[in-house]
Amino acid sequence: MSQRAALAEMDADLHAAFADAGMADSGLYWSPNAAPDAMPVPVDVYVDRDIQTLGDVRQTVAGRVEVAYVLSALYRPEQGGVLDVDGDRYENASAISDDGSISRWMVRRARA
Repeated sequence: MSQRAALAEMDADLHAAFADAGMADSGLYWSPNAAPDAMPVPVDVYVDRDIQTLGDVRQTVAGRVEVAYVLSALYRPEQGGVLDVDGDRYENASAISDDGSISRWMVRRARA
């Protein structure tokens, strides 16, 4: 088994355990070019609300929301993709990182 495959398996197992403990979520994802009647893809995610970051000149930026997608063969999150999770709807704004197992995105609230 490759390192990437081992990490993907471990991330899926960890997400399942965190979800059982109420610390991770499952949601529904639509790609940015999905037809209005398209069926969403079920996804496993971590939603981090009210992230605080430091800017270039040490200013604090607060209130940001980030979503970490546990990747599967069924989808790859894309800029403009929409996620419904836990009663909230988000649109992927920009990718932060992707290690082949977890893809982290800065998101913004989207209209329902």
